[in-house]
Amino acid sequence: MARYGVRVPEKVLDQVWVYHQLLRKNNTDQDLTRLIGFETIVQRHYADCLILHGMLKGRWPSPLVDIGTGAGFPGIMIKLISPQTEIILSEPRPRRVVFLETAVRELGLTGITVFGHKFTSRSFNTPVQGAITRAFESIAKTLPRLSNSLAVGGTAMFMKGPGVQEELREPMPPDYRLLRDERYRIPNTTLDRALVIFERLASKS
Repeated sequence: MARYGVRVPEKVLDQVWVYHQLLRKNNTDQDLTRLIGFETIVQRHYADCLILHGMLKGRWPSPLVDIGTGAGFPGIMIKLISPQTEIILSEPRPRRVVFLETAVRELGLTGITVFGHKFTSRSFNTPVQGAITRAFESIAKTLPRLSNSLAVGGTAMFMKGPGVQEELREPMPPDYRLLRDERYRIPNTTLDRALVIFERLASKS
């Protein structure tokens, strides 16, 4: 993890290792992740998620909903590094929901729940201060999904790759403003990443 720019307490590493064993055990048909190599998983899942903690200086919005979390990325990783942050894992696929509930139980996590349904503005109306997605859909399509949940002043965070520039050219909902657009590379890899953050504004009437 240190090789990829992530330094976390030993307790967190121990929890990541427990999670890793659960992932390997339950990924028999690669439905949780198509990645199988150890170094690849560390780079593209664990480091990719945990490096954000340093970039945000440990300040996560709470409650925070992770839309399309899949096997728990980045939501479970955020919970491990920031236990005080309240997390909602949103994932509609039943097998992954079962895995997420198992992981939460086996890791002994509290203040984290699973929303096992398709995430839309109608289906999800729990008030949150933040939302985060990784490899979900375009920014312009995701922001409207938050219309009944993200508070004014709340932030929508997007973990993206090099192609994000094209997305940012798309028309965005008027009640959002771009707060941060940071491009970076995970150390000792060829993985170019982007952290894009929008702030929700009060609607103009």
